[in-house]
Amino acid sequence: MVASVVVVSGLSNAVAAETTPLPFPGTVTGNVAVVSSYNLRGITTAPWGPENDNAAVQGGLDYSHDSGFYLGYWFSTLGYSYAGLQPGCAGTKCTTKSFENDFYGGFKGKLTEDVGYTVGGTIYYYYPGWESTGYETMLGLNYKEFSISAQTLLNNVTFGNKGDTYFLATYAPALPGGFTGKAQLAAYYYGDDDEFTGPTTTDFAFRHATLGLSHPLGATGATMSLDYLIGGYARDESKQKNKVVLGASYTF
Repeated sequence: MVASVVVVSGLSNAVAAETTPLPFPGTVTGNVAVVSSYNLRGITTAPWGPENDNAAVQGGLDYSHDSGFYLGYWFSTLGYSYAGLQPGCAGTKCTTKSFENDFYGGFKGKLTEDVGYTVGGTIYYYYPGWESTGYETMLGLNYKEFSISAQTLLNNVTFGNKGDTYFLATYAPALPGGFTGKAQLAAYYYGDDDEFTGPTTTDFAFRHATLGLSHPLGATGATMSLDYLIGGYARDESKQKNKVVLGASYTF
């Protein structure tokens, strides 16, 4: 799941790519990445585990218009089958690894020269496992290198409850030597409908903190990244372990 379709994008830690003129207004950029593990919003050791405990291939395309309107698509390989989690599942689809597809869009604008906002939403679609399709709203504010966002789930799905809200604060300063830093603090408000997720035993919890560094590889368009996840608590109050995640990405 795309961790944050927010004002300051941290999905691939990618450098800005040159764009080719389009036959219609706006710009399109793309990215592809490999990460050592895919840990959805800091989840490392919950009963259902990370999205992919092994290397995951990720990427996407983004369209932006001068008006502030944007659309995008993001994908990731997963380490399990969402269909296989459904009661009574039988056959090949229960063992075939699922593939995550995130479709998002919205509008970005400015309140002042340094203060911006984002209003948008995301559709999460998993194949196999369409029963896990989720719909989420997103509100964000940013000031220079600092951003905050809130993403709220609108329906019950296997990975969450209606009303679940993920709060994320990100500081991404430019550092000496061409490095970019990343400091994140995240918390969750957990809805308690529990149709698919099992028991929710806490309403609000620290979810994770992340400290990271990224650096472009010359003028190649590729970027290397290193993130250290400090684990918080899932909806059942299970403590998440700390973890190091390595990544390499390329923009085009």
